[in-house]
Amino acid sequence: MEARELRALLEQVAKGEASVSEAERALRTAPFTDLGYAKADHHRGLRQGVSEVVYGEGKTAEQIAGICRALADGGQKRVLVTRLDAEKAAEVERLLSQGKDAVPLPFEYRDLPRLGILGGLPAPDGDGAVVVAAAGTSDLPVAEEAAVTAEVLGNEVVRLYDVGVAGIHRLLAHADDIAAARAVVAVAGMEGALASVVGGLASCPVIAVPTSVGYGASFGGVAALLAMLNSCASGVSVVNIDNGFGAGYQAHLVNHAGLSACCGKRTGERPTLRWSLEENATRRHLLSEALLHLPEARRAQVRADVQAAGVPDAHHHDLGEVTATIDALRASERVKGNMRAIYRILAEAEAAAHGCSVDETHFHEVGNGEAIENVLAICLAVEALDPVEIVATRVQTGAGTVVCAHGELPVPAPATAAVIARGIPVCERCLPGERCTPTSAAVILHFVDRFEA
Repeated sequence: MEARELRALLEQVAKGEASVSEAERALRTAPFTDLGYAKADHHRGLRQGVSEVVYGEGKTAEQIAGICRALADGGQKRVLVTRLDAEKAAEVERLLSQGKDAVPLPFEYRDLPRLGILGGLPAPDGDGAVVVAAAGTSDLPVAEEAAVTAEVLGNEVVRLYDVGVAGIHRLLAHADDIAAARAVVAVAGMEGALASVVGGLASCPVIAVPTSVGYGASFGGVAALLAMLNSCASGVSVVNIDNGFGAGYQAHLVNHAGLSACCGKRTGERPTLRWSLEENATRRHLLSEALLHLPEARRAQVRADVQAAGVPDAHHHDLGEVTATIDALRASERVKGNMRAIYRILAEAEAAAHGCSVDETHFHEVGNGEAIENVLAICLAVEALDPVEIVATRVQTGAGTVVCAHGELPVPAPATAAVIARGIPVCERCLPGERCTPTSAAVILHFVDRFEA
């Protein structure tokens, strides 16, 4: 039994949905079962949050099957077996499925990562997504070991494969996936440069995995290991050579930190939403940062609610037209109220920029259906998360020029600058391009409770 299962059981007892006797029977299992050749640990899930994993290399099929059977008999719903070859896996499956001691759980073997899974995959329940990035196809066995480990432990995994530095444009095409991740596993052999590049793009922990892929001077992965240990990018940690399991496990811990009782976050507590805006403050980035705090099922529901709300694919010329559309949306009054406030800020900014009244403002890019849909999605995500407060870093406005309906304008655009002037602190160092738009600035001004110093 894992900590989350124990909490669910105790909550059932508190609500009267389970009896004390039922709970007692569920908790009666001894801390471990002594098999002679192994001691199957039944309380590891309670102590560490993750149940015991079986290392298959060096064990016989009979020993692996015996440990899996003991763990399943002790109430463990799934067992992961690492470093398991195909021949041994077939024998393990036969031993678990036949005879009077057959285990009533399915067994699946994944050949590429050499993993056996007894009991199937759970639904993802982490804080967000784990990205697994592999430099080359030769790194896939290790990358898949990390990815499948994370999935078995209850994480949504985004795979980015063959994105090494020999063609860095392949990695940069997935910059949004990296920005939205709660943890990134970077898998690379050769010179191991991928981890440092990812570390320079991600705002979350990066777990680097050196692989033994490479020619003679790679020394079986030692070259990549040393390069990763010497990474200039902050936030990069390194596991052992070819240790995909360890990286996937560590990524799981990061992705479930907000759900862990040991971190002071209990089920039912309202979280704090933090927007990291020092490099990007666009609508899409704000939405990604809000969604990554939600479990996958809630994120899917937000996306479905956006599609069902009925935003017309049409241009809205002024505040009155936008307000009429918001009023007709199939959304809660809380969401509509937030949207009205955001577009009021936008109208006031346009009026300040053009020297006219709010009623005389004319919306261009901010009035199209996509912009309204983006604002709706952000408001729905904030409603689903229901944070106790929203905190943000200083905002990156960008630098250079932007081409819009009024021609080529300096960044930040006049309407963006008008919103920022109302109390949004900005970064002193400006990155190239438009990093904050009028709409995203209005969202930030409306929602953020406080800015970090």
